Amino acid sequence: MNLPFMDIFKDWAKDYDTAVGGHDEQYHEVFIGYDQMLDDVALYVEGTVLEFGVGTGNLSARILKGHPLIAIEPSPEMRQIAIDKLGISVENGDFLRYPSFSQVDTVVSSYAFHHLTDSEKESAIDQYVREWGHPKFVLLDTMFESPEARQDIIDWATAQGYSDLVEDLNREYYPYTTTIRTMLEANGYNVTMTQKNKFVWLVVATK
Repeated sequence: MNLPFMDIFKDWAKDYDTAVGGHDEQYHEVFIGYDQMLDDVALYVEGTVLEFGVGTGNLSARILKGHPLIAIEPSPEMRQIAIDKLGISVENGDFLRYPSFSQVDTVVSSYAFHHLTDSEKESAIDQYVREWGHPKFVLLDTMFESPEARQDIIDWATAQGYSDLVEDLNREYYPYTTTIRTMLEANGYNVTMTQKNKFVWLVVATK
């Protein structure tokens, strides 16, 4: 994961739970249905779960109700919030650099996979397949169906005066749905993709 994003995480940490709760106008539509989306993610995980980018631990809390969880978070500020909220150990690491784990049945991430470039996303998927033999993937993230759809969202956010959101949309590596599908299918996965709101898609991939 590119280190420049660490400054963003530092700024996000104290306000993240407020934003996902729908109290930040600029990001309101990004997080419409947030609680239900996390509930949906938790329904799809199996066995021992490795969660990358736990943030403040909102998805982690749901997974812990039924599954062993390995939690990974690169931001010291967010990691401490998650530790305090969950009462568990949260490892320092990211999608490409993390401690060694012998068994992972499901790889899960919410609102984080877009911090990787497309090349890094592909490398991460390949790496997990080599290490854990085709774990299940459950990814919840902002994605776009086409360059035109992405531009439409940027134009909409610009018209609304959402300068922070526009900056995010132009800076982050939000993937196209076809790109994610192709990466996973190239590794032998069956992929289902469901759009959850204007921004966010749920991806479930099984071997």
